[in-house]
Amino acid sequence: MIRALRSAHSMLDRDSGKGPVLQAAPTSPWKRNLVRLAFLAPDIQKIILDGRQPDHLTLALLMKENIPLLWSDQRRKFGIESTD
Repeated sequence: MIRALRSAHSMLDRDSGKGPVLQAAPTSPWKRNLVRLAFLAPDIQKIILDGRQPDHLTLALLMKENIPLLWSDQRRKFGIESTD
């Protein structure tokens, strides 16, 4: 899961000064789903990187589920306690 999250971030260009931007559209359905992981709420990404994600929060789940844009909706959907 950590490798997938890092791969998602590596697909983005952060040197544009405008926030994360894709240089080119992902060429496969898997990569299109993968890049969405870079837009998970920062606290969700941190618990993944720390290895503290709930057992149900798997890469397979994240790759098949629609990931809401709002971080609060992501937390609710994936059962993550808010750290706000």
